[in-house]
Amino acid sequence: MKQQAMKVISIGGTLMLSLAVLIGLPVKAPATLVKVDPECVDIGPFKWSSNMVKAYTKGYIRIHYPQWNHTEWKALHKLWNAESRWNHKAKNPTSTAYGVAQVLDTPIGLPAPQQVARGLAYIKHRYEKPSVAWAFHRSNYYY
Repeated sequence: MKQQAMKVISIGGTLMLSLAVLIGLPVKAPATLVKVDPECVDIGPFKWSSNMVKAYTKGYIRIHYPQWNHTEWKALHKLWNAESRWNHKAKNPTSTAYGVAQVLDTPIGLPAPQQVARGLAYIKHRYEKPSVAWAFHRSNYYY
């Protein structure tokens, strides 16, 4: 029962975040919470799930990388699914990579929003867009 309730809360939170981003409402509460406590991965009454990270990432891309279209989102989705399954607590046992994007030297415990920002900035800097990063990953099994 508790697991079902958590799933409903997680899905509801994801939908609320997605709706807020779609209609252009600023979502300040999560960012404020992360700034206050850098170890925090909670937003309100629930924790980050892979679906919430995906919804946050979509909104972040719309705001910060509007030139990336749906094809780029699909490539990013495949890339980060291969890297971490969108798990913000994923640890690479053979390197210093951590989190959703599995960027090297990411501090363990870095909040999911900062992992997303860091991962997307890395992709933009090194590959220009997710489709190029995904193509590199398919050939090399890292990006």
